[in-house]
Amino acid sequence: MKIRTQFTLIFALVVGVILFFFSFSIFYLSENFRITDFKIRLEDKAVNRLKLLLATASGRDSLQMSANELWTLQSEGDFNTAIFQTNGHLLYRDRQATVPSKALLDRIASEKSVFIAVNGVEYLGFIYNFQGADYLLVASGHDQYGTKYLNNLKKILIVRGSIIFIVIFISGWLYAGRFLRPISKIVHQVEKISSSSLNQRLLADNKLDEIGQLTNTFNKMLERLETSFNIQKRFVSNASHELRNPLTAIGGQIEVALMKDRQTDDYKAVLHTILKEIKNLRTLSNNLLELANSDVETLFRHFQPIRIDEILWAIRDELALNKPEYEVHISFNMITDDENMLTCKGEEKLLKIAFVNVIDNACKFSSDKTVEINVVLDHGSIVLYFADKGIGMPESYLKHVFEPFYRGINARGTPGNGIGLSLVEKIIKLHSGKIFLRSKLNEGTTVEIVLPNLS
Repeated sequence: MKIRTQFTLIFALVVGVILFFFSFSIFYLSENFRITDFKIRLEDKAVNRLKLLLATASGRDSLQMSANELWTLQSEGDFNTAIFQTNGHLLYRDRQATVPSKALLDRIASEKSVFIAVNGVEYLGFIYNFQGADYLLVASGHDQYGTKYLNNLKKILIVRGSIIFIVIFISGWLYAGRFLRPISKIVHQVEKISSSSLNQRLLADNKLDEIGQLTNTFNKMLERLETSFNIQKRFVSNASHELRNPLTAIGGQIEVALMKDRQTDDYKAVLHTILKEIKNLRTLSNNLLELANSDVETLFRHFQPIRIDEILWAIRDELALNKPEYEVHISFNMITDDENMLTCKGEEKLLKIAFVNVIDNACKFSSDKTVEINVVLDHGSIVLYFADKGIGMPESYLKHVFEPFYRGINARGTPGNGIGLSLVEKIIKLHSGKIFLRSKLNEGTTVEIVLPNLS
């Protein structure tokens, strides 16, 4: 069921229920007013009849009256009256009046006032004190005017209520259509957006209401998708290029070696070149696997406490053996006996990969092959600064440095594939950390990594 139909039905149901109770209350109050008014009229008729009876019989020894005298007391209309003494002795009744049963008389004597309706005729019985004596009066009649009025009111409420309900349903349908029109426009606009047209944005009539906020949020999502698609395209393009280069080099070396017979040393040189390209290809493949591994996050469900200083010292020792030309200087802003200030929870292998990539970039792009590592300890976090005095980069490059395969023009002559910082960013974020990069062209680069500690 569409939202417009649901909204219309709910709106019509709610307003219809309100209309029903409003109409019912009008009819109920009108009925109560009619009964109250009719009881007053019955009471007045009965009291007037009693007074007339007593006035006519005044001067006599008893209240017994002749038939002619009784006839003169009859009044026109639908009202009938019967007058009794409290002991149940009938003093007077109209010709059309029905003699009440003894049970009803007893009930009137007990309750002082009784109002009942039987077969459309309404009876009012009550005790009335006149000139020091109590009398039991029973008045009955048919309220033709009141009943006719209520029947007419019932018809009006039913007919007009039905018409109003239809109007409410139509109004709800039209209002729902008007209310949902902006959403329909958004749906039509979204249907036109595809992977090849992610640059399109949704338009909203009112940017301040909820629909406008929804449109704005969707546009921001489109911007993120467009950025992701562009990065993905660039990633595929750059990955293909980076993979093609070592493969092309390997193929070219083999073709040259096969063109003619060569000396053993020539073949060794070709094999060394091929081995170097294979190592580069293997490094690139490993980095790609680390970057694209969808199961990396599951590794961090089992964090272990790790000493950051121990990782840094281990990395420096390994680099001293494998790349002796690199100079790694490590310093601390303070000396502490609290191990928690130097400890964070994480995966040692991946943190080591992240630090090695940062250190390798710093040394690789510096003429003196030196990196200064400053560890700042604070309550709640460990801040690591990796600073070099290398070629640096212009400010326009900074917003792209964490994109896979992105490399500045000034870095094209240096070996690398542009995956390192992308991998570093992902690892640091998975450790609930932050990474910042500041750089100036020809002055150097500083990478700041913030990790939460256990203090």
